[in-house]
Amino acid sequence: MGAEMSNGAKPRPSLLFLSMIGEPGRYDPAIFDKVEGGDDEVFWFRSMLQKNGLLDVVEYIGVHVTRGEPLPNAGEFDAIVVGGSYHSVHDERPWQAMMKEWLKAPRARQTPVFGICGGHQLMSVMDGATVGKIPNGPMASTQSVALTDAGRAHFLFDGMGDTPSFHFGNYECVRNPPDGYTVLAADDRMPAMALDHGGNWYSVQFHPEADDRAFAASWGDEEEGDFSDKYVPTPDSPKIFWNFLTGTGVLKK
Repeated sequence: MGAEMSNGAKPRPSLLFLSMIGEPGRYDPAIFDKVEGGDDEVFWFRSMLQKNGLLDVVEYIGVHVTRGEPLPNAGEFDAIVVGGSYHSVHDERPWQAMMKEWLKAPRARQTPVFGICGGHQLMSVMDGATVGKIPNGPMASTQSVALTDAGRAHFLFDGMGDTPSFHFGNYECVRNPPDGYTVLAADDRMPAMALDHGGNWYSVQFHPEADDRAFAASWGDEEEGDFSDKYVPTPDSPKIFWNFLTGTGVLKK
């Protein structure tokens, strides 16, 4: 990417978002009726980029993987974001196997990739991590993140302070990051909350890609209770995408 166009101007870097929110029937889309964009995660992320000026500096493309939309040629994109999912990595759905195979080429090319929740887990198991249940039930709220020393020094968390806040909505987490990974955030329930995989790959268990209203809707009627009042706006969320794109050189600071 980055070749000059016919008028001499360089194209904007391309950013691909892969939505894995869930196959039809995995959740009730009506819970998102009052959320802008409904249950369209591609729309949520586009809105996040637009509200924070990033849509003006990247070419954004979204693909609904769990709705059967075909995966594009990974080599056409400067950066990739792999979204979260209602599905567990242990479900072993055909599209999950397809995603792991598709991601091998960006991994080999060291294309910048940022994984979220299910994307974080999917990317980690590709290198041998295990994923297990979070002790004492789901983590479903907006809460502060405990950065490690490596996390405080890492470009992903530039400008956020030592305890940035993000949305969580998780039953499972990465339990043992593979050798060579750097843990950027962790606590006693989630030992690999944010990871630098090496090779321009990064991932987080929390959710910076959508606003509090989407997560309040998503977690309003669980078997364990109603978590909808546990979400508040998170000003740090858009910063992590700016830091990802500038820290990997996709965008200039």
